[in-house]
Amino acid sequence: MHRSFHTCRPKVCSRIIATPQATPQQPHYRPIANLAVPTLHKPAPNTPATAAPTAPPGNSFRSSITSWDKGSIYKPISFCYFSTSTMSSEASTSVHPIANAFSTSGSSGLYERARPSYPPEALSKIFTALHKSNDKNASGTGGINILELGAGTGIFTRLLISPPPTTPEIPPVNKIVAVEPGPGMREGFVSALTKKGIPVGTTGTDGEEKVQILAGTFDSIPVGDGWADAVVIAQAFHWSHGHYENALKEIGRVLKPGAPLLLIWNLEDKSLPDYHPWVPKVRDIYEQFEKGTPQYRLGWWKAIFDLPEYSERFEKDYEEYEFKRLLSATVDGVVTRILSKSYITALTDEEKVEVERQIREVMERERKEWDDEGKGIFKFPYATDLYVIWRK
Repeated sequence: MHRSFHTCRPKVCSRIIATPQATPQQPHYRPIANLAVPTLHKPAPNTPATAAPTAPPGNSFRSSITSWDKGSIYKPISFCYFSTSTMSSEASTSVHPIANAFSTSGSSGLYERARPSYPPEALSKIFTALHKSNDKNASGTGGINILELGAGTGIFTRLLISPPPTTPEIPPVNKIVAVEPGPGMREGFVSALTKKGIPVGTTGTDGEEKVQILAGTFDSIPVGDGWADAVVIAQAFHWSHGHYENALKEIGRVLKPGAPLLLIWNLEDKSLPDYHPWVPKVRDIYEQFEKGTPQYRLGWWKAIFDLPEYSERFEKDYEEYEFKRLLSATVDGVVTRILSKSYITALTDEEKVEVERQIREVMERERKEWDDEGKGIFKFPYATDLYVIWRK
């Protein structure tokens, strides 16, 4: 397993990256000092500048931006636009229409089957932040209040309830309020937790159950001012595109002073093509269907760091970590993972069949690093990115 992590301030950081040399089993570690974190308002060093389109009125981008991906160069992006409004109990125009496709994969169980969990090393950093917040905001309630936005089917939520062994352990938890706009996802959330014997309430912060699942969005959160000792957003904050200002205001409203905003993402890692050549080829197949949706890999969400709504509410310095790992997978598992992506779920049945055909063709042709070739089990490289941002 190749694992790395780093801490950085905005724009510049130092990191240690595990880079395979002779074999994946014998990684060579090399330091990279003063590595610039890609920003959204200028191209990477030694890369020709490309003019970005200007956002029309109503879109919350205030800067011209470029896209970013792990291991990629800067390239032009397209924009998607949608309006801001208050949410309803079931849907909101602040929810991207493609993100609504998650409701289908959530209620069907596809999302739950397809998506990986998160590495213990990342949880250790998160739990460290939770302890720090608890020390600052001891409220005498017998534990901390955690708000999870875009909770989906509860893949991350369950790690807050029954975490793996970590150092430090998670501090005592008083209440977890999970907020999710998609009714199908909320259905999947209740189903997944109930199967594990975890009672789930739907009445809010005063509900009897320790875990609550509520309708809501990034810019309309159904909890009171200063309720949360931490806000966690797993695999979701990039969907706040077009609503960053309102999202930052609302998250700032519910967070206690000195409490963390924790953003975490899993991403298929295409940075090792010599060992896993199928990964970039497979990504080329399905990423062509993104069609302007605000994907994490594009880095659009980093526009928040240039907004006054951020500087007024959050500390300038934040922590950034990267963790790399190798998961075990099968061809069927890779196909399922891809079919769970929002913009693939939104395709017609004929288009999905064609995507699956192309994926299986690549998987048949390209070399894989086997765990058990006889059983068709191979290594699937993943990267997990974590950002720890502190409320002023």
